[in-house]
Amino acid sequence: MWFLFVIITSLFNCAYYFGNQIAKLKPNVFMFYRGAFPALVLLPFLPLMTFVSAWQFYAFCVLQGFVIAFIDYRNFYAMRKWGAEAVSALHPLSIGAVFVLWIVLKPLILADYIDNLGRFVGIIIALVGIIYATASFQKSAQSKQMLHYLWPYFFGAAICDVLNKQCMSYVTSEQLVFASYFYIVITGLVVAIINLIIYIKNNNKINELYKLSNLKYSLVILLLIGSMACKNAAMFQVSNPSFVSATLYLYIIWIMLVGQVLRKLGKDGNYHTLERKKVFVLLICAVALILLDNK
Repeated sequence: MWFLFVIITSLFNCAYYFGNQIAKLKPNVFMFYRGAFPALVLLPFLPLMTFVSAWQFYAFCVLQGFVIAFIDYRNFYAMRKWGAEAVSALHPLSIGAVFVLWIVLKPLILADYIDNLGRFVGIIIALVGIIYATASFQKSAQSKQMLHYLWPYFFGAAICDVLNKQCMSYVTSEQLVFASYFYIVITGLVVAIINLIIYIKNNNKINELYKLSNLKYSLVILLLIGSMACKNAAMFQVSNPSFVSATLYLYIIWIMLVGQVLRKLGKDGNYHTLERKKVFVLLICAVALILLDNK
């Protein structure tokens, strides 16, 4: 059932994508809001929550908060320099790193793959197919420069997904809702604190953070609550976090469909598309991963 949560998450990510285009917040303001607003919105519900018993869960949440703060900073700097679509097109390269890192952490999985070599080959082909299809969403002549700058981001993003899966491994199905709540709040607070320190250190004006012109767009960031909650549920159920990392790129198809609708409604915009062949590859490979995980 993890793939149902992935589909919902990809829909949230699509809405978040278009919301960000509308909001156009300054990167340093956005990076603080990205952590602070989900956490602050959820904090009043704390008395209703049941704590997760495993201390490791909280430790991994804090650690992931630090990783998120790092990759967000690097990602937003790259987007400011080369453009959001061009940078996002390289994000799928982290899928392979997630797959490898998870096997390093859980080497017994490799033994299982070797015992079922056909399944293993099928998984590799499906992951490569998704990377091939999604990495061509927006091409750039500066890909080499971006790759040189973004390789720490790819590694950090892979660590982030592995930590997400590791967090959920300390949770029972009965605790999943509560665990997701604490995950969002803890990672959000860590990200907010780190980015607030950086914000102040760079001599930015504090009043920018509570200006109405910025605050009104912060509602877009609340979409992250739904996205993270559904992704946590998917990570809880999936056997390998790279399957979630890969199939989440279905959001590209939703972006294309929304773009086509907006174009027909006469809304101007630079709506990118994939070739039909690559849409087909993306869908086939996503379905293949789902089937191979349930073998």
